Amino acid sequence: MVERLLPAYPLFVKDPNFSLWSQGELLNESHVKSWWGEEKKIFGVVRTEGRTYCFLGDGAELSGCGVEKAVQTALSVTAFSTDYEFEAGKVRLKIRFVSPLPPDDPELLSLPVCYMEYEMEGDGQAQLALFVNRGIAYNKMPDQSGHCVRGGTVNLKGFQCAFFGLRRQLPLSNNGDAMGADWGYFYLSGERACILDEAELTAWLAGGCTDFACVGEERYLGSWNSARKGAVLLGYDDLVSVDYFGTFLKGYYLENHTIIEALETVYHNRGVINEQLAVFERGLRERCREYGEEYLSVLFASLRQSVGAHKLVKNRRGELLFLSKECCSNGCIATVDVSYPSAPLFLLYNPELVKGMMRPILEFAKMPVWPFDFAPHDVGTYPACCGQVYGLKTGEGSRFRCLLKQQEGTEETHFPLYLLPEGSDVYDEKQQMPVEECANMLILFLACYRFDGDIGFFSKEAALAGNWVEFLVKYGLKPANQLCTDDFAGHLKNNLNLAIKATVGIAAYAELIRGAGDGRTADEYRRIAVEYAGEITALGEKYGRLPLTWDSDETTFSLKYNLAFDRILGLGLFSQAFREREADSCLAKMERFGVPLDSRAGYTKSDWLIWTASLTENAEKRMRLVRAVADFLRESSDRVPFADWYESTNGEMKGFRARSVQGGCFILLLCCFPQC
Repeated sequence: MVERLLPAYPLFVKDPNFSLWSQGELLNESHVKSWWGEEKKIFGVVRTEGRTYCFLGDGAELSGCGVEKAVQTALSVTAFSTDYEFEAGKVRLKIRFVSPLPPDDPELLSLPVCYMEYEMEGDGQAQLALFVNRGIAYNKMPDQSGHCVRGGTVNLKGFQCAFFGLRRQLPLSNNGDAMGADWGYFYLSGERACILDEAELTAWLAGGCTDFACVGEERYLGSWNSARKGAVLLGYDDLVSVDYFGTFLKGYYLENHTIIEALETVYHNRGVINEQLAVFERGLRERCREYGEEYLSVLFASLRQSVGAHKLVKNRRGELLFLSKECCSNGCIATVDVSYPSAPLFLLYNPELVKGMMRPILEFAKMPVWPFDFAPHDVGTYPACCGQVYGLKTGEGSRFRCLLKQQEGTEETHFPLYLLPEGSDVYDEKQQMPVEECANMLILFLACYRFDGDIGFFSKEAALAGNWVEFLVKYGLKPANQLCTDDFAGHLKNNLNLAIKATVGIAAYAELIRGAGDGRTADEYRRIAVEYAGEITALGEKYGRLPLTWDSDETTFSLKYNLAFDRILGLGLFSQAFREREADSCLAKMERFGVPLDSRAGYTKSDWLIWTASLTENAEKRMRLVRAVADFLRESSDRVPFADWYESTNGEMKGFRARSVQGGCFILLLCCFPQC
């Protein structure tokens, strides 16, 4: 019996258009799927003693070819790999899927190649093969059929490579949520490689034809390996990665290298890469020692998913842009309230990536089309930074609206909103998140400064930040009816968790201005933040804990996760006793898989649960919250990449999956830093 560890297991994960998962413990019981659930046929087989065994993909589909299922005997997960063991006749097979995504190394993080290492032990000769169906190269949308692919093979330095992509390449041809790219080329590499059709694949699996001339339409990339130990590489060259306000950008690695160089680098330097990843993991394990194995398992579930929900590119000035896709929650790119919860992972290992999340927002906020004195929500829909798409006026009579209703599941591209002039009036102010986004950006500014010591990043944007802090001073303590991070919960007036965030944001600005050399202004904003914190604290003392809003009674509650950065950044606005009371009040509402987000509904958020755990210094309290998330990973009925929004009672997923916000689970490790 193979023990369940995760709802879904990352196999090949690099970015939102290169993200393949197994959605069960047994690797040969179902097909590989994309992060959003589209089936991508990949078969892994071993031939030995005249018999063929399937270890990857839906083995039942190959039974008509005389293929047997290998018996899986083990499954484990590390920071960058998912590992399996099988018995295939007399062969003992070890398989290790590696996605090199170390956040402290932009070059390796962005190198667009993953690999499957294998080792075969036992008597007799054996051959391992991997076959990748042409469907990996496009979306299977309802209104599309007859996709034609082209490809070929090439001899590289000591190995071979087969590749294919759509015959008609249309880079950046869709902006959407639960879909991948309909452009670029996938590359499969090993000892031998070529393209074959379905009939030839069937013949080979059955032990017949080995002449792989391409004649059919249902094509597969194939890689054959006779060595007892080696690797099969899967790479993806998207040709063009991002439309950044009209500039087409290649991925960070491919800007200065080719995909062929990437494949050769991985094939010949795998040992060096593996050791680098091992060093990273040993450091992570050491950091987690005081928090236990269950917390480590949550971080292993979070790491590849969070990094792989981004694309790393550079702007014209050579600065990093780390662009998230808001997976299964509208597909926006560079969303502020996705960057904020994901930041702990990247602050810990590479604050420059947090700056890379912020730069697109800072650039768009200064464009004429953005009319507000508060921060934007996003800058478009992945992979197009076309201007904020959240909260557009699209109804009758608006200046910007859809003339025809879009059919569900169809592809589209967005108009370049950033080109519109001042006064275009395309945004509905009622659908914005003003206090939320202003505070998020100011807190992230200070977090970057605290973790890398560079005040220059803030200083260049001080004027913009000054507008945002003034907005918080005017409207942050008792926010008007508006959306906040948890926008799925609807509008809310006088939200206390949002008031806490605004207060922390004002205090963060004070420290930033102080770091920039303006002590007098810093003192004034610090005074305001302390005053606001005092009012919030007084209300908490009145009830023994904080209710949901300023005007609700003691029967209401919410997770006050926004207290976390007060502690982490050493702002001292709220006492530890105050934070402990808030943690205690949450624990009193504990359900099977966590504490409800607030008293309006039973659902919760995994990232905010771990943030709430960071409020307490009591290890037992902290671990009750961590354990709830770990239990969700082991027991959720929805077999999808780590969902962050689910029912606290039964773990039922509410709608999000594969999102970058799980980087927030690393927040406990930030509490070890001196400023905390």
